[in-house]
Amino acid sequence: MRILLGCIICLLSVVNARTAIMPPPWADPSSNPCAAQPRGWQLLYWPADGKCYKIFQAGIGAPCPETMELGPAADGGGTIAECRCPPGTAQSPRDALCHPIFTRASCSEGQFFAPVPETSNKLGSKRRWGVCRDPEPCDERGEIYWPRDGKCYPRLSRGPCPRGELLVVGENGLATCSCSTTGELSRYHWLGNGGGCYEHYTKGPCSESGELFLPGGTCGCHSQLPHYHEPSEMCYQLGGVGPCSQGHHFVVTMDVRASTQEDVVRASCVCKSGHVLYKNGQCYRLHTRGPCESGYMLINSSTCVPVPCKRGRLYFPQEKTCYKIGTRGPCPNGQIVLYDYNVRPSLDGIGYNGVCGCTSVMRDAGKCVGVDSDNDCESTPGMVMINKTCYKLYTQGPCTAGEWLVAQRMPRNGRLWREGKSRPKARCECRPGYKRTIESSGEALEELESNSLISLNGCQPPAVSLAKFLNDNVKSIMI
Repeated sequence: MRILLGCIICLLSVVNARTAIMPPPWADPSSNPCAAQPRGWQLLYWPADGKCYKIFQAGIGAPCPETMELGPAADGGGTIAECRCPPGTAQSPRDALCHPIFTRASCSEGQFFAPVPETSNKLGSKRRWGVCRDPEPCDERGEIYWPRDGKCYPRLSRGPCPRGELLVVGENGLATCSCSTTGELSRYHWLGNGGGCYEHYTKGPCSESGELFLPGGTCGCHSQLPHYHEPSEMCYQLGGVGPCSQGHHFVVTMDVRASTQEDVVRASCVCKSGHVLYKNGQCYRLHTRGPCESGYMLINSSTCVPVPCKRGRLYFPQEKTCYKIGTRGPCPNGQIVLYDYNVRPSLDGIGYNGVCGCTSVMRDAGKCVGVDSDNDCESTPGMVMINKTCYKLYTQGPCTAGEWLVAQRMPRNGRLWREGKSRPKARCECRPGYKRTIESSGEALEELESNSLISLNGCQPPAVSLAKFLNDNVKSIMI
């Protein structure tokens, strides 16, 4: 009886929910005469011929030009029909046709068709336009620019691709996701059931726990691999959680270049960036609750303090002060107080620290528009002016990928600095864990020192150096 009563209540709830659904604006016969017909909410009136056409229809039988579809647009208090580009496409000013965005479309070879911000006219109609753009250059060698998110990913990695495909350069010169049993992708092709292409030394298509996808198209684990975890006698992908506990990741910490054939390169569990090791053996992100009681936050590896900020304010450790979100606070001109989106509440808990961010962000990391006051920048702690642009220290700023901007360390004897040249206030250095692999010549160094900062290209993440080490020694570690 209770089950039957529960079913009846559920049915009544569904009926009530259905009756609460609001009809679309174009279902009003006063502005759309076709709405009075059976299933009229699927029809739109076309004044040019006085006929009714199915909404969102394109191609044969529709009143719209080629590549466009019929859709509703607001007209004061009513609705009119208009022809516009379907979702995922935009109109090109070159041929007035709609083309898929982030593809070559009608652009020149090596360019992609990118959407521009939508513009609305007085009738509320939104036109989706697109333009041809060149891919942004990638800082790291061997990386490919992916237009959809504006990021660079290593070539022949999974990157933004679906499972079973790798990132390569297509015939049109643009990045594409692909898999093949021939050519360079054949080395990454899975020989087992289902096929697909996967990165080496990742979990890939392997189903057994503790196995990785190895060169040669096989799944396995070997004690000489850096990915090998001795306590569990299993292999884990580098950079992931692996066998580690909360707040750790499984990475190689030793200098691979200094290794010899007798040394065993081994990954271990270390705290993630921005985390500290607490006495219970777990790693927690700073300025979150972590292991602290409710209302407290972690400020170092052993100390919890009451959260100093009221609701709507964020904490800046350097100033030891709270500032309201969205205000300028301690930030330079053109930046405001923002939440640190590197903090993931589902994993790290609520973060209480704030960061300075741009109100209008340009593509270069750490660079903001609207910053034109040298004094305002230099007087702000943690900021430095370079080439008339204000940057935040210990961000990428104007540096290349793998580097960050650090304060210049002044020599003990100022006379050591060449006469007539000012000492740069900041310089680009490799981030912790990154290694410089391309040494600049003396002439290049002298030229860089004459600029406002020193930057020597060639900082690579540990995974890149490790991959080189593995490729050079793959025969010795294969089973």
